[in-house]
Amino acid sequence: MSKDMRKTLTKVLIMVSAIVALSSCVKVAPSEKSMIDSGMDQDYDFTYGLREVLQFTPTNPAGSDLFSHYDFFDTFRLKIYVEGGKLSYLEIDNGDLPCEEYSFPLPKGKVACYYDTVLVPHALRLKDTGDIIATFENGQFVFNFVLDCEQLSYRFTFTTLETTRENYEKAY
Repeated sequence: MSKDMRKTLTKVLIMVSAIVALSSCVKVAPSEKSMIDSGMDQDYDFTYGLREVLQFTPTNPAGSDLFSHYDFFDTFRLKIYVEGGKLSYLEIDNGDLPCEEYSFPLPKGKVACYYDTVLVPHALRLKDTGDIIATFENGQFVFNFVLDCEQLSYRFTFTTLETTRENYEKAY
C-alpha cells in the first residue's frame, strides 16, 4: 500500500469515526423519547429524587459519591408535570439540603417549564427565566454545579421515584 493511499485511508477512517461519534451524541435516548413524546392524551407527572451526588476534586476527577453519607440528600424532590404530551410544569422541594446549589433562587410551587431540545444535552428550563434545572444525559436528568470552592464541583443525578403515568398504563 502506497504512502498516499495510507494517508487517504487514515483520513477516511478519522472522518467516519467523527461522524459515528457525533451521531451517537444527538440520538434521543429511548427513556427520554418515551418520557417526552408518549403519544398519550392523559396528563401525568414524574417525581424525581437524587440517586447519586458526585463530588469531583483535582485529585479525584472520577468523583466520589456522597449520597449514602448524608441523609439530607434523600429529601430533595423534583416533580415534573406532563400536559398534552409535553413537559409543562415543575415543582422543586430542596428538602433539607444545607446548600443552595442553583445560582438562582429556586421557584416556589408549581411553575411553568419546558424541555429545550435546541442544544445537546437537552435541558429542563424554567419558562420565565430560561434557567436550567437539569440536563438530560445518558437517559437521566443531571445537574452540575460548583459551590464556594472552585476546586470542588458536584453532580446531582436524579432517579424517578414515582410516576402517575405507570399507574395509568397499568389500569388500561
